[in-house]
Amino acid sequence: MTRGRRQRPFQRDRLLVVMGLFAAGFLLILGRLYGLQVGGHAKWYERGMRQYNQHATLQPERGEILDRHGRVLATSVAVPSVYAVPREIEQPEQTADTLTALLKTPDETLRRRLASEASFVWLARQVSPGTATQLRERRLPGVDFVTEMRRYYPKHHLAGQLLGFVGLDGQGLGGVEYVYDRMLRAAPRRVRLQRDAMGRRVRLTLGTLPEYPRGTDVHLTIDERLQHVAEKAIAAQVDELEAKSGLVMVMNPHSGDMLAMASYPFFNPNAFRDAAQQSWQRNRGITDPVEPGSTFKVVLAAAVLEERLIEPGETFFCENGEARRGRRRLRDHHPYGELNFEEVLAYSSNIGAVKIAERLTSDVFYDYMRRFGFGRRTWIDLPGEDAGHLRPPRQWSTFSHDSLALGQELAVTPIQLIRAFAAIANGGWLVQPRVVAYMEKDGQRQEIVPGPRQRILSQQTTNRLTSILSSVVSYGTGQAAAIEGYTATGKTGTAQKVDPVRGGYSRDRVLTSFAGYVPAESPQIVVLVMVDEPQRMRWGGTAAAPVFRQVAQQAMHYLQVPPSQMYDLPLPATKAPDIGLRQAARPRHEAVRHASRVARWLGIN
Repeated sequence: MTRGRRQRPFQRDRLLVVMGLFAAGFLLILGRLYGLQVGGHAKWYERGMRQYNQHATLQPERGEILDRHGRVLATSVAVPSVYAVPREIEQPEQTADTLTALLKTPDETLRRRLASEASFVWLARQVSPGTATQLRERRLPGVDFVTEMRRYYPKHHLAGQLLGFVGLDGQGLGGVEYVYDRMLRAAPRRVRLQRDAMGRRVRLTLGTLPEYPRGTDVHLTIDERLQHVAEKAIAAQVDELEAKSGLVMVMNPHSGDMLAMASYPFFNPNAFRDAAQQSWQRNRGITDPVEPGSTFKVVLAAAVLEERLIEPGETFFCENGEARRGRRRLRDHHPYGELNFEEVLAYSSNIGAVKIAERLTSDVFYDYMRRFGFGRRTWIDLPGEDAGHLRPPRQWSTFSHDSLALGQELAVTPIQLIRAFAAIANGGWLVQPRVVAYMEKDGQRQEIVPGPRQRILSQQTTNRLTSILSSVVSYGTGQAAAIEGYTATGKTGTAQKVDPVRGGYSRDRVLTSFAGYVPAESPQIVVLVMVDEPQRMRWGGTAAAPVFRQVAQQAMHYLQVPPSQMYDLPLPATKAPDIGLRQAARPRHEAVRHASRVARWLGIN
């Protein structure tokens, strides 16, 4: 009895111990569950999500860039991009070797990315479909694809410098793409790359993603066909003359709309990562100031006409082609004698221009240069515009007044120069150039309103200038710019460039140019042509004027501008007349009579 009674308390104590242990274990498990489910919920949820999900930021579809008639110049296409989940890479060394051969990426870069502790790394963005197909066939563990939007320029180099380009992250990095980047792009989207219940990764494409708003479309003032005409013409001339480069600009003189901005060598935005392309991605029409040479004489002519400093029939003795101004010697490309005001401009006499400039004080001359917009930006809606260089009179040297009359000792951008000729063509109004007409999204249009015009010359002065510039093409230095059926106007320029080694002006490095508008009686377009360092035909009248003729002729036909019916005259000869040493009277031939009729039509005596 006593022994049995002793065993029951012992068994009861042992049972209590076991139950206590079970209770302690249960409490421990309960505490652990509480810690996992409640206290550590955020931590373990994030870890679980990382195990079954990877996140990537994808750029949405950018808006399109179109020309003035709705032709697409820049759009977006769906392309594959390659990414990796480093912890799923079973053989990093072998995988890196395979990827290096297919992706053309440095081996060290790939090895560093595959050794990363991140849950998601990009290996190659926006690869070609062929490369993606080869990678898919290899079935590399931890390597997969996602579809992104890549910028594509269907016309390749057409207007490449103007359009700019877009980086891998969808950000505009030049041209219109940069200036209007905020409108062209939409908000980026962050997506999850998930696994299914079997642990297989779900490959996302654009079709599986929710709809996101695309960017705003941008409509340019540029005309694709005129751009093509300009690019074809300048490329052929630069190659023919073995020149360094060239450009053509076409502007509507009344609105300031740029119809074409061609720069050669070309830049293809589709290949912006190509090192050979990068040196030509700058839009030289707005970023590179140059000495304008004799095209700048129109500013001198405008100033003396507006100030009424020239008497009717007044002539200037041009020293038979050579004159001294202090220690400086001036030369003309032909030995001229007496020339009237019109002939000084028509034959581009340097000596005559300097004598005309004597009528202007330095302050008045400087004021007219500023009126035309030189020395300050035009505020065209493109990045990187240079203001040029124009010193105030207090900084001029003894020879600066003469030099400026010849287009030296200042630097202007091509966009400033074509705007100056547009002011003459439109009756004396300085306009603001632009390349974007309006933006459109979801059927709603937002117009881009240019800045207000400024009156800088009287109608009488511009009429007289039109008559003079018509003479340049009729019988002067710009005869190669004559257009069959139309009355063209313009001014040639041949500017010596600075010798980078010896200093001073070089004898064999020149910038040739021609600027003008057509038709004279009702200008529709202004065209500027520049050919840099031609190896042959180193004059504006022979290197640049033929390009003007080709572009303007095709533009008149394309724009369906009626021919000038009021003058039934044959085209003038393409060779400038050789004026003798003692020539004193104005030569009378058909070209001169043609210019006289233009003057009468404009109401000029």
